[in-house]
Amino acid sequence: MTKEVTSPAFLNGGGTMGELIRSKDWSNTQIGTPDRWPNSLRTTVSIILNSQFPMFVWWGADLTAIYNDAYVTIAGEKHPHLLGKSGREAWSEIWPDLEPLVKSVFNGAATWSEDQPLYMNRRGYIEETYFTFSYSPILNDSGAVEGLFCACIETTEKVLAARKIQESERNLRNTILQSPVAMCILKGPSFVVEIANTRMFELWGRSADELLHRPIFDGLPEARHQGLEGLLQHVYSTGESFSANERPVILPRKEKADTVYINFVYEPFFDGEGTISAIIAVAIDVTEQVVSRKKVEENREELQMAVEIAELGAFEVNLQTNRASYTERIRQWFGLEELELDMDAVFMTIHPDDRLQIKKGIQDAIVNEENSRHDVTYRIVNKTENSVRHVRSIGRIFFDSEGKAFQVRGILQDVTPQILYRQKMEESEAKLQQRVAERTIELENANNELMRSNVNLEEFAYAASHDMKEPIRKIHFFSDRLKHGLKDKLDEEQTRLFNRMENAAQRMSSLIDDLLTYSHISKGVSHLETIDLNKKLQQVMQDLELEIEERGAKINADPLPVIHGHKRQIQQLFQNLLGNAIKYSKPGVAPEVQIRTRIVRGAETPKPLSGVEADKQFHLIEIIDNGIGFEQKDADRIFHVFTRLHGNAEYRGTGVGLSIARKVVENHNGYIWADSEPGKGSAFRILLPV
Repeated sequence: MTKEVTSPAFLNGGGTMGELIRSKDWSNTQIGTPDRWPNSLRTTVSIILNSQFPMFVWWGADLTAIYNDAYVTIAGEKHPHLLGKSGREAWSEIWPDLEPLVKSVFNGAATWSEDQPLYMNRRGYIEETYFTFSYSPILNDSGAVEGLFCACIETTEKVLAARKIQESERNLRNTILQSPVAMCILKGPSFVVEIANTRMFELWGRSADELLHRPIFDGLPEARHQGLEGLLQHVYSTGESFSANERPVILPRKEKADTVYINFVYEPFFDGEGTISAIIAVAIDVTEQVVSRKKVEENREELQMAVEIAELGAFEVNLQTNRASYTERIRQWFGLEELELDMDAVFMTIHPDDRLQIKKGIQDAIVNEENSRHDVTYRIVNKTENSVRHVRSIGRIFFDSEGKAFQVRGILQDVTPQILYRQKMEESEAKLQQRVAERTIELENANNELMRSNVNLEEFAYAASHDMKEPIRKIHFFSDRLKHGLKDKLDEEQTRLFNRMENAAQRMSSLIDDLLTYSHISKGVSHLETIDLNKKLQQVMQDLELEIEERGAKINADPLPVIHGHKRQIQQLFQNLLGNAIKYSKPGVAPEVQIRTRIVRGAETPKPLSGVEADKQFHLIEIIDNGIGFEQKDADRIFHVFTRLHGNAEYRGTGVGLSIARKVVENHNGYIWADSEPGKGSAFRILLPV
């Protein structure tokens, strides 16, 4: 009688694998029969057999494999031969990936691997798989590592699904970025710009730095209150698509908001679980088409209004049927009975003297497609009214695909009043020409007289200045001799009177010089020369060297341009302006003068110009000082002759210098003005044409 072998209690249960473990002959394995297994192995095997989670044990140096029912699917066709077999041999195809982890465990350190790629052969071919698993050491009673415990789960489907999603998203991203139309994805309920192509950023009028990864209406607040946010929320909450054509939207354009017209679609984007996670927006800027169409419609309306206001008539001629149709106004002009007649009947209303040229013009246009337009004026005879009317016909002949003329279309204008007026003007032209000739002779005589007067005036100005300066020189000479001859006999008051007389004589001499200069400059510029303003400025500073040293003045200048002008007048301009900047300085404060220059358009100057001057380019030259300044209300008055804002005791001068400066600038087709404030210096600005 055979004695029945009873399995240890720790092997009870375990389903199919429990039966296989109990029935297997373990005597030929490295670990021996179950009754001899150490307690640590028994406990671990009992745990995995009673778990519904995939688990296995590799025991001993040979890594003998023991696993549970949940692991059978993972083992594939290696089951059931895998039971009791060395893990190293059973999984040889993936051992290079596992060996470092196994060594770590047998050195006492547990491992964790998530979505670990393993290319294993468990169905007769190598397949790509992914696992999340943990290797833990199993210790014996003495604390040494004798085995490895693994809890694992296959994540292949999850990883491959995620990869498909990533590939799908990558393809979608590439589609968006390479799309010929504007596209973007707005993520979540805040509509964060997850991705957008260049055309979408151009449409928005914002850069990627301003919008990407930000809620769309935070980066584009102009669009928030135009109904677009509500549309997006509706699509996001209901999953219903929305589309619009030629919708006007106000968006930023070149630092301002402008209305653009857009065709767009909002499409819900579903994630892998069927939930709306984003909205795909596709848009096309159709502003140009809409504006063009509106312009055409406006032009059509304006044309119709123009036809009515100008009292024009429209006509068409079918060259195949030789029938003409026209508006009511033309019917009345021609004295016709119907709005459509044979062209020969209409032609008979043309004045006999004009018929030949009209016929020839039409025939020439019919045979020459390049000369399909006509503009001719002729007479029509209205027999009903017994009147002759002059009309201007403007039209075009149309050709088919074979180059054959098939239609004439155009408009007629009654130009009778203009023709009659022109005839009247021609009749009076001879009289007008005669009167012009007579007036021309009168003007030439007056001009010659004016030229003689100017020459006499110049001679008088020179003689007067010379004759006036001679007595002044004598006054100065004799007063100086008297002063020195009587200096020991003069008291303080008499000396002061002598000084005042000398100063008055000197002022009179300066005034005569300035008036003579002003007189010469007032004649304008006779010829232009090339002037390097840098050299001219150096020459002026040399002339003012004494004043600059006495006042400790500092003059700093930008590189100045080369211009065309009158050298002497330009020197007088700079000498007067720099001389004033040094003269009208604050007491005890060294004068500082800044000379700046740049090229500007007339419309962009500190004092904008208009008309033709607005588009011209000018050299803007600014002479800025730190002097005493003046009230801005006097800014124009200071350029008047003899205008002085300060007494002669405070600041010497004749009041002519700035008048000379303005005249020089005007002679060079430029502009000059001043900006100032008391105690804060003055800025004289000059515009000279480039």
